[in-house]
Amino acid sequence: MFDRKLRVALSALAAIAFGGCVEQSPDVPSEDDIKAAKENLLSAPPATMKFPVNADLEGKVTYLGMDVDTDVVTPGKAFTLTHYWKVNEALPDDWRVFIHLEAPGNKGSHLNADHVPIGGKYPVHSWKKGDIIRDIHRVSVPGGWKAPFVEIYAGLWKGPLRLKVTSGPHDAENRVKCAVLPTAATKPAEAKKIVAKKVKAGTIKLDGKLDEPAWKEAASTGAFVKTMDGGKAESVADAKVLWDDKYLYVGFTIEDADVWSTLTQRDDKLWTQEAVEMFIDAAGDGKDTDHYVELQTNPKGAIFDSYLPGYRKNQNDFDAGMKVAVNVDGTVDKRDDKDKGWTVEMQIPLEAAKGKDKEMKNVPPVVGTTWRVNFFRMDMPGGKAQQGTAWSPPLVGDFHALGKFGLLVFGDEKGATASAPTAPAAAPGALTAPGAPAKDAKDPKAAKDPKKPAAAAAPAAPAKK
Repeated sequence: MFDRKLRVALSALAAIAFGGCVEQSPDVPSEDDIKAAKENLLSAPPATMKFPVNADLEGKVTYLGMDVDTDVVTPGKAFTLTHYWKVNEALPDDWRVFIHLEAPGNKGSHLNADHVPIGGKYPVHSWKKGDIIRDIHRVSVPGGWKAPFVEIYAGLWKGPLRLKVTSGPHDAENRVKCAVLPTAATKPAEAKKIVAKKVKAGTIKLDGKLDEPAWKEAASTGAFVKTMDGGKAESVADAKVLWDDKYLYVGFTIEDADVWSTLTQRDDKLWTQEAVEMFIDAAGDGKDTDHYVELQTNPKGAIFDSYLPGYRKNQNDFDAGMKVAVNVDGTVDKRDDKDKGWTVEMQIPLEAAKGKDKEMKNVPPVVGTTWRVNFFRMDMPGGKAQQGTAWSPPLVGDFHALGKFGLLVFGDEKGATASAPTAPAAAPGALTAPGAPAKDAKDPKAAKDPKKPAAAAAPAAPAKK
């Protein structure tokens, strides 16, 4: 049931809306107002929220996240935003919600979608402690919009003031960064790709130094970029990959002037401080229903490994059998000196990609197999907010955006991902077109899996960013 404060607020709104109608009592809200408010006050936020954000505004309100009814914004065509707010303390003053839409890096494109939540029926001054509010509204960008993306911001304002965003993705103007959406002007981005060369067992000595010749020849992701917009990161981090018949090897190189961590236990929340992360979606569909694994380590070599049978359904009792080694160029936890960085070697059993599943497509891999993966680095330099960078930026505040993962292709010892077909000698008396195989020629790989097409050849190193 709504308290008296909400009833009075709704009555006032009803009186404004229907002041010319004698049938409408000025102190009784309409049935539609009451129904709309009740239907949009939730007991819990949806578990399937498309863009989880969890930004804190001075401890008073949390912007939980947002849903959007389209994957691509079409200029000139309206689309629906659904915002989720949690009220930690009531805001009795004249605070209001603002929603801004902009092209990245172009303040001149600014669009204002400010409004009173729940269709004008539940203003901020009526919000109660504990409310979880679902606010649905329609927006659009002009038909002449040329930018390939739309950034969506939210927050609370009163006169010249805005509630300060104390945690979560935001800009310097105390605006929560809700999401970055592609527009119809955007050409579908080609997924990033890296090819892992195969090495002989025993080639890699797990010491965190990455000094074997195989590492020097391994393909690199290139410098990680900012997770929210793909921009250049403040400090450099990258990853390299190799494999043998039992293990996937991942080598991270991280520039870091302040190497530290207080976390030492297995499955501690490593992502809250300084860490490197890898996600593996071996089935490779990029869907929320995929089963995938999340693997992390930090400057102290602590391990976090988790199996997820669906989107964000972490099961942290999973043991991947992963081993790590870390080498720090500097002093861990001495905050008043200047470090250079740290390197990491991960030795991941190929079978770990299945998580708790007994079987999974593409596991174990063979030459030409493709997994969807992503690499991340979390940095928390002294006196600054935590910063996240990635190989393939999710462009939202969610590292579990499976559809944004890049492609890890398993190559042979030379980095090739498929054998070049050769034309066998023609059978005696057979007539064969120049360059064409004889009719009875058999590809041993095709014989094993006649339905599987040959993988296209790929370079040993990914294209530059």
